[in-house]
Amino acid sequence: IMPKSVPYVAFKIIQLSLTYGMSPVSPIGLAYYGSYLAKQWNINEGYHYVKLALSLLDKEGSRENAGEVIFIGTQVKLYVEPLQA
Repeated sequence: IMPKSVPYVAFKIIQLSLTYGMSPVSPIGLAYYGSYLAKQWNINEGYHYVKLALSLLDKEGSRENAGEVIFIGTQVKLYVEPLQA
């Protein structure tokens, strides 16, 4: 996938998830969209999408994409949550 099309693909995943229900791919779309929003200086809204993506990881039961979602989520969470030792 080309980097410029990532926000469009992420938004399409969110649209399909809202229309037809959540799937194991839904957390990826939410995480990438949250990351996109954070890069556009809308950090708080991006953070909410990332938190939703991380909470869906537990509910959907799919762990094959967990590493990608956690990696992207951590990048956004660093701007909002304090680091802990």
